[in-house]
Amino acid sequence: MGGGLRRWWPWRGRDESALTEIEAEITAFGEALDVHSFSPGQPGATDEMRAELVRALDAYDQAKREVAGDRGRADILDVLRTLDEGRHALACLDALIAGQPLPERMPLCFFDARHGRAAWHVSWAPPGGAARTIAVCAADAVRLTENPSPSTPRQPGPGSRVRTQPREARPRPTTPTPVSQPQVSGKGGSGEQIHRLKMPSYRPAVMVFSTNGQTRVHLRFEGRKGRSSRLYRLSADGTPITARIPLPEASKAIAFRVFADGDREEWTAITAPLREVPRFHDEITGTGSDVVHYRGDPGPGVLYYAGPSLIQLEALNDRLAYWVTVTEGRAGEHTFQWPGRGYYQVRSAGAWSLSAT
Repeated sequence: MGGGLRRWWPWRGRDESALTEIEAEITAFGEALDVHSFSPGQPGATDEMRAELVRALDAYDQAKREVAGDRGRADILDVLRTLDEGRHALACLDALIAGQPLPERMPLCFFDARHGRAAWHVSWAPPGGAARTIAVCAADAVRLTENPSPSTPRQPGPGSRVRTQPREARPRPTTPTPVSQPQVSGKGGSGEQIHRLKMPSYRPAVMVFSTNGQTRVHLRFEGRKGRSSRLYRLSADGTPITARIPLPEASKAIAFRVFADGDREEWTAITAPLREVPRFHDEITGTGSDVVHYRGDPGPGVLYYAGPSLIQLEALNDRLAYWVTVTEGRAGEHTFQWPGRGYYQVRSAGAWSLSAT
């Protein structure tokens, strides 16, 4: 496999060291898949175990496809994110086999995905910019403690595989730019600025929109493709917002505007795989808008809502695109029929509960 990658890699001559690293990463992950002891037909195998194996195999195939085409230097980060998705799937499979809780997952390092998985959440601000909470690797967390300047080069420890920032590299821009980012942050919002969130290599995905404090937010997506409406009301009923929103579009980036009460509350938007969507069979509770994965059978269900304005329960298809509105109403109890297993979107501004009866 290494020889094939070496023939097809489009920027081999420009960055041989990066080629060597990514070859090693893909090869190591392929070997881990080859030697894994799990078999889909073995006694005790469950649908959830088989789904994690499929997710790992899909990530491996996707990584190979991403290095075979005419891609640019920056797309190496997409390959690393794809491999990270596959490794997490294998870790989840191992946990399911052992009967242990699924491993907690942190995103890749905010400063550079090549640093690996983040280990800490820290407060950081670019020169002249507002402070925000970001997830960074352990080495960057130490670096920021010693020197908060974002342009400080990393000093690798003994045996470190991470490369330092080149001396000739230019500082990161501190002014807003229309370039799509894997994570978007801000403070308040009047709807004037269009934010662009880069879609990950894995599909489908969800956006996780969160705030540091209590507020009310409206998100308006620039495209309505795959949605029942492009406007989302977000509120967490007295607590900070954490909302999952489906991303059904197949485009490379999602464009949206933020309308917030006031201009002081910080917010963050980041993409996440379907593994982050909560699953349930019998009952689940939540506050505000969310995406849930119903694992039960078709049949009667009950939606209880204790918030203001309307609540809507929408069924989504396998691509997370809007399919049909299952039920909607104001505060109180609403009975309905579950169409069956799948992903559902709750659109609300208050506390709710869903159950199968």
